[in-house]
Amino acid sequence: MAKKETSFKVFGLVFLLLATAIVVYPLFLTVQRSLAINGFGNYTAALEKVNILRNLWNSIMVTGTTLLGTAIICSLGAFAFSKLNFRGRHLFFIFIMMGMLIPTSATIFPLFRIIRTLGLINNPLSQTLPYITGSSIFGLLLLKIYFDGLPNAMMESARIDGANSFRIYAKIMLPNAIPGFSILFVNTFMGAWNELQIAITFITRRDSMTMAALPIQFAASPGVSNNPVNELFAVLIMCMIPVILFYIAAQKMIIRGMTEGTVKG
Repeated sequence: MAKKETSFKVFGLVFLLLATAIVVYPLFLTVQRSLAINGFGNYTAALEKVNILRNLWNSIMVTGTTLLGTAIICSLGAFAFSKLNFRGRHLFFIFIMMGMLIPTSATIFPLFRIIRTLGLINNPLSQTLPYITGSSIFGLLLLKIYFDGLPNAMMESARIDGANSFRIYAKIMLPNAIPGFSILFVNTFMGAWNELQIAITFITRRDSMTMAALPIQFAASPGVSNNPVNELFAVLIMCMIPVILFYIAAQKMIIRGMTEGTVKG
């Protein structure tokens, strides 16, 4: 038995080391190429050709608005579908979940017509609204699962004390669904921050683009044929830094969401 456990641990360790190497090696090559020839001079040269602070601010605004909108819509919707009884709620919920089967590429053309009709081309809302809509489907499912795990006795006790539905939602449901929110925030952040297809379709002005479009913006800058490839790799590294910092800062939140969700399930 001890030999089997040891073999399993060794196999698991080897597998994790190989998986880590597969993930880290391309990143290592990117860093190495970004420092080739001119070293950090590649970063300085790249910063002279792109307004990275403006792109960073655009990403923060778009992502922050998306996180806020998704959290509000998903929490209210999940509470309604999980704890409130109304006619056709199960059928309506399944209908909404079917949106997860539709790829983003299939919605680009109708979305473009809607955004153009509303006059939102080159407006941050042209990204925020589709991002909130797309993220809310998964977020609704995620938070509903957490709300389903909360006993109805909590609601009944609160109603006896005179609490209405909104007070129950705000004072009881939200605090107990924090692990679900942590997973929702991470998933929504990554989706909104790294999304490219909508970003380059609805935003054409360089000063309105997000970090995801920065490498394309750099490649399309004047004199692109004279831009060393090393500078492009420097731009890629600068785009990775905010995501890496986010994961470092959100480690405990991610682990808490996964572990508490597993225990609750």
